[in-house]
Amino acid sequence: MEDVKKTIIELFTDIAKIHGHNKSFGEIYATIYLADKPLCIDDIVRELGMSKGNVSMNLNKLEDMGFIKKIWIKGDRKNYYQCAEGFSSYRDIVEKKYKVIINACDKLEKIYESSSEAEKKIISKKLKHVKQMKKISKKVLELLKDIED
Repeated sequence: MEDVKKTIIELFTDIAKIHGHNKSFGEIYATIYLADKPLCIDDIVRELGMSKGNVSMNLNKLEDMGFIKKIWIKGDRKNYYQCAEGFSSYRDIVEKKYKVIINACDKLEKIYESSSEAEKKIISKKLKHVKQMKKISKKVLELLKDIED
């Protein structure tokens, strides 16, 4: 069973690194994923031997990104955490990125419209690149939807 645990921790650590997160981010997620019950910060600190600050910071990131959620346990004042359902969907990640790109594209188009001719030349190059990112992200999202359905 220890080999399974080690493999799962390596999996989520490697995925975290691919997405630009630190090793702790992946280890903490893996620990919560492997747990048979919600865990509090102290449980995670004990399990991984990390500082409370590091665990707390990464828990906040994981929660902000929707990978984990807080659980309330009656009679206990501590925050407990468990994995949110559906986290591992690549489509969810691409969808979030696509929304960010759409937002930036919309803002750039508004800025472009109210800019001088000299500024429009500069902005148009950047806008063209962002529109290309939007187009590619949309195609990837459509492909992932087709695959998952």
